[in-house]
Amino acid sequence: MAILLLLVLGGAAAGAFGALLGLGGGVLIVPLLTLGFGLDFRDAVAISLLAVVTTSSASAAVYLERRVADLRLGMRLELATAVGGVVGALVAFALEERMLAAIFALMLTLTALSMVRRAISDRRAQSATA
Repeated sequence: MAILLLLVLGGAAAGAFGALLGLGGGVLIVPLLTLGFGLDFRDAVAISLLAVVTTSSASAAVYLERRVADLRLGMRLELATAVGGVVGALVAFALEERMLAAIFALMLTLTALSMVRRAISDRRAQSATA
């Protein structure tokens, strides 16, 4: 029962943060499944991708209804992301799981550092104009 509760809460958090911040649910789901449940990295990625389809569809509907999403641009990106998705999945099977996990960790770290740098830069710019 505790495992089911953890999955439900983790999934809800991933969906909420995905819709709120545009994060791929994998940022939360993959670590939850690998670290919390001991799944292999590749399996966790596959499960995360399945879960994110629902999150993306549900939250995109809200953004479209509120007219803040550019449907035309989104449709153009779909083709490129579909091709990238197929290529990425094929590469994922060619690499060792350790390498995949290292790439995942590196991307999360670089993204976090970039966001912190931008926040510091924005804060300095606001202080300079105040």
